[in-house]
Amino acid sequence: MKKWCKAILFLLPVIILIAVVNWYVDSYAMLRITYDQIGEQMAVYGRNVEGLEESDFNDRNLFLACVKQQEVSREVIVAGSSRVMNFDHTMFGTDSFYNAGLSESTVYDLLAVSGVLAAEDKLPKTMVIGVDAFLFNTSHDNDRWKDLYPYVNYMGVILNEKFDEGNLHPQKNTGKDMGKWLSLDYFRYNVTLLPERKRFQVSYTDDWETERYLKHYDGSIAYQRELREGDTATVEELTRQSMEEHVVYRMTDYQEIDYGHWKQFERLVTWLQAQGVEVILYLPPYSPMMYNYIESEEAFQITLEVEARVQELAQERQIALYGSYDPAGCGLEMTDLYDIYHVKTEKMMDTFYPVNLPKEQDD
Repeated sequence: MKKWCKAILFLLPVIILIAVVNWYVDSYAMLRITYDQIGEQMAVYGRNVEGLEESDFNDRNLFLACVKQQEVSREVIVAGSSRVMNFDHTMFGTDSFYNAGLSESTVYDLLAVSGVLAAEDKLPKTMVIGVDAFLFNTSHDNDRWKDLYPYVNYMGVILNEKFDEGNLHPQKNTGKDMGKWLSLDYFRYNVTLLPERKRFQVSYTDDWETERYLKHYDGSIAYQRELREGDTATVEELTRQSMEEHVVYRMTDYQEIDYGHWKQFERLVTWLQAQGVEVILYLPPYSPMMYNYIESEEAFQITLEVEARVQELAQERQIALYGSYDPAGCGLEMTDLYDIYHVKTEKMMDTFYPVNLPKEQDD
């Protein structure tokens, strides 16, 4: 008995240490604060969230948590990469709006977003899909979509991709995970963040812009003041450096449009239309400097091929198409960019101009 008591007394401080560190740092937002709690503040109380970027948040988990907290489906959903993230509800003239843009988005993320909305019975009336040229480049796919794997699988089954036919009721916990209290793996990772004084910590505000990166209640973002007030000369220099290194974001090693990715995208668009969703395709523009470089380099001519392919799809399927990779159509200038690829918020709606509108069907 004494041995057991000694063992317990010896282990108790260790157990307490593990629990305290896991609770204090809580890098994955599973104990002290959860994505469900943040989603509630956004979707129910209309609060904007500060501190997410510093916390290295998982935007896919936050998207799922927000959709789960929304009482009814939104009229307008915007999906795509970070290049659509600063579209907000004021630009579309409705409060019934959510921006589901995800960082480093792939075709699988479009499946994930649609899968979440379908599984939660919250498909919108209109879905604006940002179609980046890199969506069909398998050389630069990533695994971030796997955070929403059950929903990607769900859409795969619906679209006859059949990833795992058994899972037709996708679920993922974005709330508390009590097992993380004493998780050694969680502890080991959280300990590595202590020297940097990093922990998951957010605050809420009604302000639409602050000093830091801000996630709005409608899913859109406001960049930090440092980026909003950035110097155009710096953007130009970074663009020149990228060109000298022969790099266009996620467009290297890209010889042809991947057939599998294109078919998934095409099937998704067809399915959304069949569900009564008005699909709008949006091509986010490059800066004038970058687009001129793309046009002049054979290695990046695939960009023009993707745009032509999207235009053909829009015409064939009677889908509205807005914008272009070519910045000339919206008069984009280098002063209109935060960085190499992201257009300033005040210019976003200028980039959202109709290129192809469906013809009205005869009765």
